[in-house]
Order: sequence, then C-alpha cells, then structure tokens
Amino acid sequence: MTSHVELSDAHLLAAVRDGDSTAYGALYTRHAGAARRLAYTLVRCPADADDLVAETFAKVLAVLRAGRGPDVAFRAYLHTTLRHVRYDRMRRDQRIEFTDDLT
Repeated sequence: MTSHVELSDAHLLAAVRDGDSTAYGALYTRHAGAARRLAYTLVRCPADADDLVAETFAKVLAVLRAGRGPDVAFRAYLHTTLRHVRYDRMRRDQRIEFTDDLT
C-alpha cells in the first residue's frame, strides 16, 4: 500500500472525493504552511491568519466532498479560496455598524 505522503496532489484529491479523510490530512500537512504564509500577508493578527487558514481548509473540504473543486493545482485553488474568504470577511465587517445603544 502506498503512503499518502508519496501520492501526488491529484491522487489525494481523488481519494478525498472517494471519502478518504486521511488523504485530506496529507493535503493539509503538505500545504498548510504555504496557506499560513499567505494569510499572514493578508491580515495583521496571527490569530486571524490561523482562522482564515482553518476556514479555508474547511471550505475546500466541503467542496471536494460535494464532488467539485480542483483535480490538479490544489495549492493554487487553496490560495484563491483563502483570498476569497478574506475578501468576504472584509465585506461583512464593513457592513457591521457599532452603536452604543442596543434599543
């Protein structure tokens, strides 16, 4: 049996679509560092960067489980999704109005 470490991203993506959650763990291990580096360039707070990475990986997993998403170029797809998550948060935060009175 081949270790997940030895498989290409394309093989791991196919395994995730077939329900192999350990294959997604291998993708996470392989690409989390790059995702964190990108997140740190988009936000100032390390906790916010970690939240972005976690939300992005969760979102991509949901897409893969639904049978969609990339067949190759996982890192590019991950980075694009991370940027979109960040932009969505920025738009959401701009709509929030803080007031002193809650009535």
